[in-house]
Amino acid sequence: MSNSANNFKQGVITSISMDTAKAAAPAIFATSPAPTIKSPKYQFTPTFEVIDYMKDMGYALTGVSQSQSNVDLRKNWGIHIVKFQHPDLFIKNPEGDVEARPEVVLINSHDGTRPIQFEMGLFRLVCENGLVIKDQDMGSFRERHTKLTFQGVKDLISEKVDGLKTVVSKISQWNMIEMTDKERYNFAVEALALRLSNDRKPEQYEIMDMLSPKRSADEGKTLWKTYNIVQENLIKGGFQLNNRQARAIKNPIEDFTLNQDLWQLAGSYAH
Repeated sequence: MSNSANNFKQGVITSISMDTAKAAAPAIFATSPAPTIKSPKYQFTPTFEVIDYMKDMGYALTGVSQSQSNVDLRKNWGIHIVKFQHPDLFIKNPEGDVEARPEVVLINSHDGTRPIQFEMGLFRLVCENGLVIKDQDMGSFRERHTKLTFQGVKDLISEKVDGLKTVVSKISQWNMIEMTDKERYNFAVEALALRLSNDRKPEQYEIMDMLSPKRSADEGKTLWKTYNIVQENLIKGGFQLNNRQARAIKNPIEDFTLNQDLWQLAGSYAH
């Protein structure tokens, strides 16, 4: 097992200092918008103050990035990314190892090239070599700088972050619930019905294929693992449906609705 995989399982978070952040992404520390911005409607959102705000809520700064450029405008005000994790927010498996934790990501710029964007995702360790992937989208917003004041940005961040604790607690509960084969089968049947537009009864081979994990990290019969397997197959397709591979869901509204309904379905199995 790699050191990164072992650290992840032990719940170790590696934070970075503000000095390190400044060296890697100087635009984070801009104190005003770029001089090229003339619109009086532009609302400046200082990224370094967002970092302080997240730290006040207990989040550690775990990563920053910015494209390298010799152009002063891009270097001092360009697009940059900051990442946060909370030391007390994680999901453990039945063996007591951390297998997933939420990460909060802010994408910002001060030169008017893109809107401010806030993303929350659940990241899982999927192999012993330390590969970590984004497994679930847990909320986001994206808005032009002319639409949100800095206080408005902080209010939205607070609203999104407050809900994380509830979601993580629920997932931790699901990860301790072992399902019987019958329960998993019934769950998959009900899940497939959310996608199908008719009352057709699914074939057994379709359900069994939908319950097949795509990676070894998903093997297991907990409610959380079962949800992950079914969710990935339902949304990304690839399982057998009507004697051919099911298509991926591309429509964002259909994707959102299906994910919401599947989440509610999983909650009904948390007994």
